[in-house]
Amino acid sequence: MNEAELRHWKSHVVVELLVEFTDSAMTPDDTTKALARMETLHAVTYEGFQEAKKVLAGRKAAVG
Repeated sequence: MNEAELRHWKSHVVVELLVEFTDSAMTPDDTTKALARMETLHAVTYEGFQEAKKVLAGRKAAVG
């Protein structure tokens, strides 16, 4: 995944999140959940993704 693909994925996830709450009134719990998911999504960076990918590859190599 490159940086452009990551931006596209993040945009797609934001749309999915918004669509999830469009068909009904949001409760305070829904608002809290949506904000938490947005904060988590916003925190995802290309560098963080690359680091996580390296860690997972190292674990697979250690197991296999």
